[in-house]
Amino acid sequence: MSLPIVKISNLDKYFGRLHVLRNIDLEVPERQVVCLIGRSGSGKSTLLRCINFLEDPSHGIVEVDGIRVPVEVKGKERRQLVHDVRLKTGMVFQEFNLFPHMSVLENVIEGPITVKGMDRKLAVELAEQSLDSVGMLWKKDEFPLRLSGGQKQRVAIARALTMQPRVMLFDEPTSALDPELIGEVLNVMKKVASEGMTMIVVTHEMGFAREVADRVLVMSEGELIEDATPEDLFNQPKDPRTKALIDRYRTGEQ
Repeated sequence: MSLPIVKISNLDKYFGRLHVLRNIDLEVPERQVVCLIGRSGSGKSTLLRCINFLEDPSHGIVEVDGIRVPVEVKGKERRQLVHDVRLKTGMVFQEFNLFPHMSVLENVIEGPITVKGMDRKLAVELAEQSLDSVGMLWKKDEFPLRLSGGQKQRVAIARALTMQPRVMLFDEPTSALDPELIGEVLNVMKKVASEGMTMIVVTHEMGFAREVADRVLVMSEGELIEDATPEDLFNQPKDPRTKALIDRYRTGEQ
């Protein structure tokens, strides 16, 4: 197994007195696809947001592609380390967060130009490659208002890919979509995975987890309670809470 590209040690997160992540230890090797499942409120999205510091961990260490950010590091040094981590991580949210006043292409090149200082010509070239890979190059001059939810999410994936991340983080990327649009986004995610991108995916899509994930992690009340291959986890869950969760998904309840 290759060295971990994401490494989390003794991670805790509090919101006030609420203890939402409890002593999380996690290693994700390069090119691995990890799906994170659990009931709403179990801490999945918070864990994902701690990896790229949209939430600040309360305790512990986050390391991404060799950049180590201990919680005790403060001030200017911490801001630089967090910036460096964010350059390594692409994030796709539930909502698409596209700028409504910008075309698809302008949305996708904004990050590389403003955050990485990339030459516009190179940014456009990379953006067009990313849009082509998600099937959205033909819409590059459209504005978000004229796109379906599935198309907006595919643009959001292209935007993240254009930053050339080492790790892609997906926070329930299909939960805001109409059922008939979910498949097109999942197909793009499968393609990204097949091309070797390291991915951590918070999802309720059990079929995707079964088909694409190398590992499935289960969270309950802020703890990682199970970590297994899809086959083992869905066929022989070890923790009763995992079994109850899978049974709920099978009956269509979340």
